[in-house]
This record gives sequence, C-alpha cells and structure tokens, in this order.
Amino acid sequence: MERLEICVVGLGYIGLPTASLLATRGHQVLGIDVSEAVVDTINHGDIHIVEPELDVLVRSAVHSGNLRASLEPQAAEVFIIAVPTPFEEGHRPDLSYVRAATRSLSGALKAGDLVILESTSRPTAGPPTRRSARCPRGPRTRGGGSARRRPSRREDPTRRARRVRL
Repeated sequence: MERLEICVVGLGYIGLPTASLLATRGHQVLGIDVSEAVVDTINHGDIHIVEPELDVLVRSAVHSGNLRASLEPQAAEVFIIAVPTPFEEGHRPDLSYVRAATRSLSGALKAGDLVILESTSRPTAGPPTRRSARCPRGPRTRGGGSARRRPSRREDPTRRARRVRL
C-alpha cells in the first residue's frame, strides 16, 4: 500500500474520524482546525466532540505518530476539505467556510495534488474555489465540484482515472 501524506481541513464530526481512520491505516495525516483548543486536545490524544469509540481511534492514531493537528496546512499529496456548510436564508448553503478553507491551502497546494471537497456544496462550487486558492494549473478534485472542467468519460474515452487507495 502506498503511504500518502494527507491534510484534512476541519476536525469536526466528519474530518476527525476521517483523519484518524486514515492515520491508523498507515498514512501520514495532518489535521487542520481554526481552534487552538481543538488542535491542542487532538495532539494530546483526546477528542473535543462526542462520538462513541472515536477517542480510542484518535488516541491510537496520535500515539502511532501518523496523526497530528495544526492551525496551518502544510504540503501534502491529498487534501480533504471537511468544513461545515450551514444554510442561509432560502435554504442556500453558506460556502464561506469552504472558501476560507480553500484560501488557507493556497500556500500548500502544488500541481498534481488531489483535493477532495467533502463538505456539502453545489456542483458549481469548484471553479470559484480554484480561483480563490490560486493553485498552479488546478488540483484534481473529488466530491462537491471540480477545480476545472474536464471531459467526461463519454466525451473522452481515453481518459483514465488515477486510483488512490486510502
């Protein structure tokens, strides 16, 4: 199995279990959160949310040396954005957290990185996110949108997907 460097932005109910699971599978994971208290809690092997048995998983991941938390992102091969998307009036998603997370990655992204937008977002959320990150040639994405429009398999049958085993 290929050992990946992964950066998970947002260490809440989705990001923290995801980061911990990936770390216990042997990947090097850096979790990012805006709260210094959350970062310190996780780095001590504890959790700040209530989720059955997550404390055991986080403690194991931290003590293995594969999971650590920080306020600032660093270079990685895979970035997972798992931040909240609350609703505004009219049931429109508030993408300000997604935009802020994307901007925070701008110094760490490089051409060829995989960006997974796990947060709930509309399909067109990708292009504005790419511009705000100012990443070179745009990262590949999975999830809520794509950083740039690429032809579908039907339009370009020669295009092959890169599989990454997490």
